[in-house]
Amino acid sequence: MKKSGMGVRLTARILQEWKDLGFRFVLVKGYTVDRYAGCIELNHFMVEPVKQLPEDPADQEIYEPIDSEILLGWASSTESGVLAFIQKDS
Repeated sequence: MKKSGMGVRLTARILQEWKDLGFRFVLVKGYTVDRYAGCIELNHFMVEPVKQLPEDPADQEIYEPIDSEILLGWASSTESGVLAFIQKDS
């Protein structure tokens, strides 16, 4: 995994590894320079793999299927202006 100054950058290889491990969705969260998950900035996100969506509507957030063209675009293009980083446990 290629590291940036702010975290681990999402790559197509990481998406494939997650798929191989049985993850089906990615939770998308806001990302700020201080690594605080808060308001979503238009071009910086944290992503966290999940195997299934929560059943409780109160727990639902922003999810994207792991095979999504959007995620692959974020992971593949360094020129898109979008930076997606991997959520790491503290």
